[in-house]
Amino acid sequence: MVAAHSSDAPAPPPLRGATSTFAAQAFLLWFNQLAVEPGIVAELEVVGSGASIRSFLAGQVDFAVTDSPPSPQEIGSAPRGLVAFPVTAGAIAVSYNLPSCDLRLKREQLVAIYLAEVTNFAELGCADQPITVLYRADSSGSTANFTASLAAFSPAWRQGPGSGRKVRWPVGRAVLGSDGMATALKETPGSIGYVESAYVRAPLQAAALQNGKGQLVRPNAASSAQALAAIPLDDRLLGGNPDPPVGYPIVSFSWMLVPSRSLGARLEPLKTSLGYILSQAGQDDAERLGYVPLPAELRERALRQFALLSPGSALVTGFQRRVLD
Repeated sequence: MVAAHSSDAPAPPPLRGATSTFAAQAFLLWFNQLAVEPGIVAELEVVGSGASIRSFLAGQVDFAVTDSPPSPQEIGSAPRGLVAFPVTAGAIAVSYNLPSCDLRLKREQLVAIYLAEVTNFAELGCADQPITVLYRADSSGSTANFTASLAAFSPAWRQGPGSGRKVRWPVGRAVLGSDGMATALKETPGSIGYVESAYVRAPLQAAALQNGKGQLVRPNAASSAQALAAIPLDDRLLGGNPDPPVGYPIVSFSWMLVPSRSLGARLEPLKTSLGYILSQAGQDDAERLGYVPLPAELRERALRQFALLSPGSALVTGFQRRVLD
């Protein structure tokens, strides 16, 4: 929990939020920075994109963070409306634990690993080591983006497991969350999985992936920003591209979803929080953690959406949370 308020003033209402694991590190840092601001009290649960959106649609939280854009049905069922603010972005790395291997994957090779058609690193030009495939067990924006790219790369994947926040995987072992994925990769020699690139630290490595132009590209700030620039966003500032023509091919924005009405006393704390997150200082915070900062023009478009928020009155109830210090 992050809190800051004057001892002789009424405590402000807490901002109750749920976040994807992909964006969790950024939000924990942002709200620690915001703790010095009068009137900002935040309670954050790290649950994954799917659970975050479900809590938002149930009216249990004041904001939700997702790396998978809400569907038209989800937008239409939001009880107090919905405004989406892009807040950061990043690459989904294909991370693996085989220190002697310089893994460079063509699109069909990546799909073949997850279809259990390639089962040993020797088939990919590395040492003789069976591959242990890892995937996310929870309803995950990382899974939605990763499987959307696999579907874009391969008709066999598109017509088989398909894409979504949860799919039926042909092979592998399930793990929970981005932290869980990084931990399982580190503890399992010969493993391979998908995780936000900020989580890839030694002994883990990130594979180079083939993009739409046939180039083999590793996830870094420059290659991710290049791909993100090719993603069109609609009037709600939502969108995605599972196969951008340039840069690193598996990238995603993260969005903070906020009710558009009946915000009550939480309106100003939300605006203050978003103002910092979308500032240069806030984006610098995220970049230091390995995220890709948003361009100034997109941040300005997001800030203009403050005009869509109205106070009214609000009450958030029934939220069972795990508070993170």
